[in-house]
Amino acid sequence: MMGGANRRGRARATGLVWRLCVLVASILIALPLRAGAQSQPTAELQRLLQQIKLADTDQLAVSEEDGRFLRVMIATSGAKRVLEVGGAFGYSAVWMGLGLRHTGGRLTTIEFDATRAKAAAENVKKAGLADIVTVVPGDAFKEIPKLEGPFDVVFLDAWKRDYKRFLDLLLPRVKPGGLFLAHNVVNKETEMRDFLDAIKNDPRLFTTIVTPSGEGMSVSYKLK
Repeated sequence: MMGGANRRGRARATGLVWRLCVLVASILIALPLRAGAQSQPTAELQRLLQQIKLADTDQLAVSEEDGRFLRVMIATSGAKRVLEVGGAFGYSAVWMGLGLRHTGGRLTTIEFDATRAKAAAENVKKAGLADIVTVVPGDAFKEIPKLEGPFDVVFLDAWKRDYKRFLDLLLPRVKPGGLFLAHNVVNKETEMRDFLDAIKNDPRLFTTIVTPSGEGMSVSYKLK
């Protein structure tokens, strides 16, 4: 009996190590993707992404480097159900949608501002991703309980001082082996000390901070 238990324990450990290797590989791959011809969106899609960035005068969207990083994380994790909190004009949703096109998954993105949410939905449609990405306008704290879970990946890019509240609300709804990603953890670190302390010290999480751009992204792997 003990031998069987040990074998099962080793099998679980091997599975975890494999998932972590995939995670590390995706982090290492994300930056070189910029140079690969096969990784490039079509010319039409690149123009759309540029237009979204130009319209984003408040600089709410992630950088291109972070967008590419999100796509790689989605694709390599095999995510099927993804949630974004803080969709702005849909720039990051388009990048994640491209990753989900590969996995066959779906993204729900919540945007508080009705005008931005409408623009995000239009941009998603122009990108040919309306079958993959659903834009939900409204208060994320009210909308999240209405959504079906659990989630394979959560990406947080909302009001920074609310990050800890969102973590408390959403982490129980992330699947074991899932990812919790958060943006601006370097350039706006002082606005989310409680959140950063939580993801670094929570025994349910393996967390690292990466910087595809100077803004910083936290990557937390949920163990259980």
